[in-house]
Amino acid sequence: MNVLGKAQFKIFTPGPTKISDQILKIGSQQLPYNRTQDFSALTYEIIDGLKYIFQTKEDVVILTSSGTGAMEATVLNLLGRNDHVLIINGGTFGQRWVNLCKIHNIPHDEIKLNYGESLCIDLLSSKLSDSKYTSLLINAHETSTGVLYDIESIGELTNKHQVMFIVDGISSICADPFLMDEWHVDVALLSSQKALALPPGLSFIALNEKAKEKIESIPVKSLYFDLLDYLKNQQRGQMPYTPAIGIFLMLHERLKEIRRIGLDHLILKHEKLGKIFRESIKDLPLSILPENPSNALTAVKCDERIDAIQLVQHMESKYDTYLASSGGDLKHKLFRVSHMGDQTEQDIELLINDLKNTISEEL
Repeated sequence: MNVLGKAQFKIFTPGPTKISDQILKIGSQQLPYNRTQDFSALTYEIIDGLKYIFQTKEDVVILTSSGTGAMEATVLNLLGRNDHVLIINGGTFGQRWVNLCKIHNIPHDEIKLNYGESLCIDLLSSKLSDSKYTSLLINAHETSTGVLYDIESIGELTNKHQVMFIVDGISSICADPFLMDEWHVDVALLSSQKALALPPGLSFIALNEKAKEKIESIPVKSLYFDLLDYLKNQQRGQMPYTPAIGIFLMLHERLKEIRRIGLDHLILKHEKLGKIFRESIKDLPLSILPENPSNALTAVKCDERIDAIQLVQHMESKYDTYLASSGGDLKHKLFRVSHMGDQTEQDIELLINDLKNTISEEL
């Protein structure tokens, strides 16, 4: 069934997420010209708001791109052939770091984890004590399996061993606690369509002084993704190239909203919704995959009687309810339910009802 043109549907995917009516109205407005002092003033306020959600006093670069664009920009600007990178690979997005390093010829090793498995801190400590690694790449939350890594403890190790710590926080920041400066994170990534509850199209890279010094030591490899060019232009409240102006306006309002309610309150909301959902499926032939789940979503494992792909398709076609399928070896076993966006407890009640009906109909 084609979702385009539908007035009502329920979305529980980990991006895009449900957007509030207030933010959607902003997106319907006529766009202003961006090369003005007013737009520069708005950009300054956005940057200040982004520093708040990253919990950093450092610079944040704004890109008009997907989160993968931010990942590639990070590799292009911060890693070179003289580096030796360690990658935590626990699923699709850990593998994306691996793929980027392969494409750009960055020497790398990986710690390969089973689906949903937490990272052993002792294993990582042993690896980093080798002293051959210059950077560690990780996804704070491996979105394909729902597992949340202990970024605080990992940051203590990278700081101890003087390894640059690069964290994809795309599906974690605003849903889980994330303290960039306090946790010794050198580079952190985010994009607009996750817990920020905005349309896709913007991504953000927070950089501390150590990271900026590293960028200055590496020759420019990209015109569009030259982060020093963005840092220079943002000093005057501008982007080097035309940004996603409409999403800028929506982001500005959303960041003000997060300031009003408080970042801690937003994180607690995600935590509460996640707990309600997980408690509600205990009596169903479903289980939770990761050992340590993120507040952002729940990766749900089906028992052997249920095909996850058929379940997701049935939810779409009969109930206009959209969940996220998985790929690879897990595609028939796992689906994912987001707790991000403008979601309420009533939304979860409706979802659980649809799930119960689907399981009874499918079985």
